[in-house]
Amino acid sequence: MTASAPAYPYTPETGGTAARLYHAEYGSRMPYVDLTAPRPEAKSYPEAEAIALPYPPRASAGFRAETPDGLGDLLALTYGVTRIDWSGGGVRAGRPLPSGGAAYPGELYLAAGFGLCHYLPSAHALERLERADARRRIAEALEAQPVERTELILLLTSRHEANLPAFGGFGHKMQALDTGVMAGQALSLIEAAGAELRVHTRFDEARLNEILGLDPRAESVRAVITAGRGRDEPIAVPAFSTDPGASHAGLPRRIMSRHTAADGFEAVSVPLPRVQEILDAAAGEIPSDIRAGHGTEFASLDLYCVANRVDGLEPACYRRSPTTGALGRVRETVDPRTLFPCGGDGELAGFQAACALLIVGDYEHGYRVHGDRWYRMLNLQAGILAQRIGLAATGAGLGSMLRCDYQVKVADRLIHASPGRTVLVAVLIGLEHGVGRPGHRLLLGGYGS
Repeated sequence: MTASAPAYPYTPETGGTAARLYHAEYGSRMPYVDLTAPRPEAKSYPEAEAIALPYPPRASAGFRAETPDGLGDLLALTYGVTRIDWSGGGVRAGRPLPSGGAAYPGELYLAAGFGLCHYLPSAHALERLERADARRRIAEALEAQPVERTELILLLTSRHEANLPAFGGFGHKMQALDTGVMAGQALSLIEAAGAELRVHTRFDEARLNEILGLDPRAESVRAVITAGRGRDEPIAVPAFSTDPGASHAGLPRRIMSRHTAADGFEAVSVPLPRVQEILDAAAGEIPSDIRAGHGTEFASLDLYCVANRVDGLEPACYRRSPTTGALGRVRETVDPRTLFPCGGDGELAGFQAACALLIVGDYEHGYRVHGDRWYRMLNLQAGILAQRIGLAATGAGLGSMLRCDYQVKVADRLIHASPGRTVLVAVLIGLEHGVGRPGHRLLLGGYGS
């Protein structure tokens, strides 16, 4: 940070008071969702220089940040249009990651040696906002140091009009989760390319918005990822390889195969080792400016499994030990079957699924250090873990579904949470019903090769 920069957290804070009021009013329960609410047009900069990226992109792990062409695969697999889906509602563009209500409020910007750009998913193109190298200016707005020899910076933003008409105030929490999902996708890909990286959630938001020319009333920066040099080489390894060393190599295939199990799950059991592998994959250290663990300087996330049909587990709630990875049964105070509201879509999906994996965090412990923004930061971290769960489930041959319509008070009693700790998001896991909806993959090597 420069000597003249204001102190973190940079903006006037209430020490968590505003965040507590928001959570009580909006964030602690899923409202009625108006999926017919108008959606804004895709964001674009028609006056900017358009840079077409190589098409079709490859389903491969690798990138080079020296030129725009070297980033096409990374951008497509992070937030592009990777398939065409057919369903009862018609034909639509398929994305490589989920979003609440399919709203996709996020936007993806990047800074590299060739300039500052906005990624346009529908055209698979970059819109160059300026030719000057903005990486130093962006780095100066970060509280934590970026990686050494930063070659690429990704800036993840949220557009408020994309989901607030449908979700109301709850949409702000959804935006944080969506940002985390996108960050988790990018982190997995950059890590698979062998690059050093860090996700930043502590920064001068006003300065970054100014660099991008954003009106914070409409759109604002939510996360920044700094990355070093990556390799650029196509890797042909099956998504479902059982070789532990193939985890990074098979990532593009898992991304191409991953989709929300929109048609539900088969009501069959899954083996306990598969569930444990998924939890272990999600629990890995996040290369972030917030460390994993417990305490005021930590993200303080825990993973729970509400087992329904898991071979080797009685139907009950279990907590994953962060030190050993073992699942220990929680003393229950409510029926696990009441996790989702009676009669809703979540109840049926929860009944069909083999288990619900719960990501649990503590809002209270971070307010003293980070202020109100901790609410958003914690949900972003939860989104990263949720996306890891989805990718790991695909690698295990299972389907997944992110849910926010669980009953928060029931869920917190179910995990026997201490004061301040709460369930942030649930991910249902199971054998997907049928063969999924028909679709056509748009990436080279994206299927069957």
